[in-house]
Amino acid sequence: MKHKSLLGFIALGLVGTSLVWAADPAPVTLVGKGECAKCALGKSDTCQNVVVVTKDGKEQIYYLTQNPLSEKFHDNVCTEPQEIKVVGVVKDNGDKKEITATSIELVKK
Repeated sequence: MKHKSLLGFIALGLVGTSLVWAADPAPVTLVGKGECAKCALGKSDTCQNVVVVTKDGKEQIYYLTQNPLSEKFHDNVCTEPQEIKVVGVVKDNGDKKEITATSIELVKK
């Protein structure tokens, strides 16, 4: 009888763990310098928004995935870098970090 209870707890733990893994990643907020990966940084063959975040003295570049929101915002940062705030979900794509933005705005000084 004890073995059945133990197996039940183990199974419940595995189901609970898989539900946590299946959950959507939490959105994050990044504040940094919005720039164009092509025009300002020379890191792309096409225009694409990036946000450069400085943490502990190190710069990290997050590429904004192309979606209607980031495409519409691009004119704000293509020719002149601006301080921006981006809310979205971050994922690693090889050696690059990408953020799928749900909100992008200029930081008011």
